[in-house]
Amino acid sequence: MTSIVGTPVVVLGILVGAIVVLSVLLTRSVRAERALRASGARVRLVADRAPVMIWTARPDTTLDFLNHTCVEFTGRPLEQLLNEGWLDSVHPEDLDRCLQTYGPAFEARKPFFMEYRVRHADGEYRWLLATGVPKYGADGSFAGYIGCDVDITERRHAEDRIRESQAALAQSHQETQHLAGRLIEAQDTERARIARDLHDDVSQQLAGVSIAFSGLKQQLSEYGVREELQQELVDLQQQTLTLARNIRQLSHDLHPTVLRHLGLERALSSYCGELERSHGVVMRCNAEGDFTSMAPEADLCVYRIAQEALRNVVAHAGASRAEVHLFRRDDDAEITIADDGRGFDAHDPERRKGLGLVSIAERAKLAGGTVRIETGLNQGTRVHATIPVRARLKTSAEAGVDGVMA
Repeated sequence: MTSIVGTPVVVLGILVGAIVVLSVLLTRSVRAERALRASGARVRLVADRAPVMIWTARPDTTLDFLNHTCVEFTGRPLEQLLNEGWLDSVHPEDLDRCLQTYGPAFEARKPFFMEYRVRHADGEYRWLLATGVPKYGADGSFAGYIGCDVDITERRHAEDRIRESQAALAQSHQETQHLAGRLIEAQDTERARIARDLHDDVSQQLAGVSIAFSGLKQQLSEYGVREELQQELVDLQQQTLTLARNIRQLSHDLHPTVLRHLGLERALSSYCGELERSHGVVMRCNAEGDFTSMAPEADLCVYRIAQEALRNVVAHAGASRAEVHLFRRDDDAEITIADDGRGFDAHDPERRKGLGLVSIAERAKLAGGTVRIETGLNQGTRVHATIPVRARLKTSAEAGVDGVMA
């Protein structure tokens, strides 16, 4: 009897316990659901009030959500922006490009980035950077896209200003190059004029003075003037002849007619020989290739580069030896001037500003060539230039910069 009576009691206890457990689980489930709804509401509030424009799209590319920032930015009601309504705010010039990025990204289900203009609430168009990534459901199925847009108008304006500044800088650099070409052209013209004056005028006058000294000496000897005075006249005559030779050499340096008569190879060899005799620095010059087909401007450019580099050797390098190597490589003439002098610090901006180096670099650049300078303290200096054999410096008219320099 006791066992029979106790059985319902046990069953009742089990049922009561199950009800309590279910009640607790139900309460927890309700609380979790409420918390989830509250969390979702908070997330939605954060997304809606975020300082960037956030949107989501269905798998068919139509928009099903835009946050409040999108509405504030465009000044249009949400209903007009949903689905495909947002396209009405896109700048007409950017619409096709925008769709060519947006649509294919959905088909490929890949992230995308694009910059385009959207009409702002004030009526002006502003640049946006859009970023979109695909989203997937719990079962892994494609559920559309989620993305955000950021206003980059100020960045675009800054980039435009930088591009304009770069364009202006490039134009200024081009005008400077043209001006440098005109200055070198004017310099060569003036050198030729001075060389002609020295050769045709001053040299002739000195020759006349030398002849006059010779005649005067002969007259003095006929009148029995003492030999000391006659010797002084001989010394003056020799000094005059030396001065005449120096002036002729200066004339040739200013305008190397030997370049036109003998060609580049022999002209350089002759110049090296003159420097060796006058400064005591051993000069060696050799050439490989055919230089007879070079344009006159290219000839002069290579000669002037060698001339300027060798002047630096005898004036500043303290060298005992220098070598000039001329080489023809296809459509380029290459020249190397190397010395065993004291060299200099290649990273010292003051040394690189020397007029000789600047002149070499500008001449090569204007001829469409390049210059490389290798040096170091107590390591000598090596100047290597490459000049197109058909190089032709632009004249002022060809440069098209008549307004740059009066």
